[in-house]
Amino acid sequence: MRILTLATASLATILTGCGGSSSSGDRAWESSRSSTARTIEIPVKAVAGTTDISCDATLQSLGTAGSSTSLADFRFFVHDLAVVTDEGQVIPVALDADAKSQNADVALLDFRDKDENCAGEGANTNFNDTITIKVDVDSELVISDLQFTLGVPFELNHLDQSLAEEPLRNPGKASGMAWSWRGGYKFTGLDVKPVSDDISKNWHIHIGSTGCTADPAEGEEPVPCPNPNRATIKLPLEGANLEDIAIQLDYAKLVEGSNLSQDEGGASGCMSGFSDPECPAVFKRLGLPWGDTEAVEQSVFSIVPK
Repeated sequence: MRILTLATASLATILTGCGGSSSSGDRAWESSRSSTARTIEIPVKAVAGTTDISCDATLQSLGTAGSSTSLADFRFFVHDLAVVTDEGQVIPVALDADAKSQNADVALLDFRDKDENCAGEGANTNFNDTITIKVDVDSELVISDLQFTLGVPFELNHLDQSLAEEPLRNPGKASGMAWSWRGGYKFTGLDVKPVSDDISKNWHIHIGSTGCTADPAEGEEPVPCPNPNRATIKLPLEGANLEDIAIQLDYAKLVEGSNLSQDEGGASGCMSGFSDPECPAVFKRLGLPWGDTEAVEQSVFSIVPK
């Protein structure tokens, strides 16, 4: 397994958490350790089985009915990136605020390579398939996992979207990725168009916080929603170096328990509604609880070679 390192400041926190202290002796020992600041670009790949997702691709044999679809939208937010050591210590890493489609708190991945939700001919200037992080590495730490949260942080989720910093501004990069201030953003906008004369509706996967009661538009302070629906994704590196890996989302695995050829009730697909019969299978695969059903390990994201 490769050995990676992190900032001395983070190391001090680790030592405190493990029962150590920040005495002058400890600080002298820490400062003697080598560390190298790095900016690392981690590609994110979106596939449906063996097919790369793009506006021109036909995604075949999906779900329980073996449906064929084309792309309508394919975007999602991530935040709270971290590395996890072999001893289980979770150490945050910084997003590069100067990188495309991200700020210091959140990144937006956008796989539409054409504009107008794949309906136009021009290139989508917001296309983004990379997360850029900044880390300082310390040769004494063994990094076993990469971790992130799917969604938008609570403290940013219920603010005035027209004043938000990109990629959260609506209208802006987040156009089409928002509900009301009360509900905040769609954490995922994964929409496909079934290739069938019998089906006219897109099949949506819109994960977001639900049950939210405070309405900032009425001057009410946001309060945590009963169903935050933020999935924490922990991916084993299997000995790989951060510089050598990519994150992969497999849409075929996300919908393998769903029938994309019909709608059993509620919104078409899953829009996180309490009674939507299409949601339990989707939530399960993202590692999210649904009602009284506890979360299980997600099966959609994985680490693959860069």
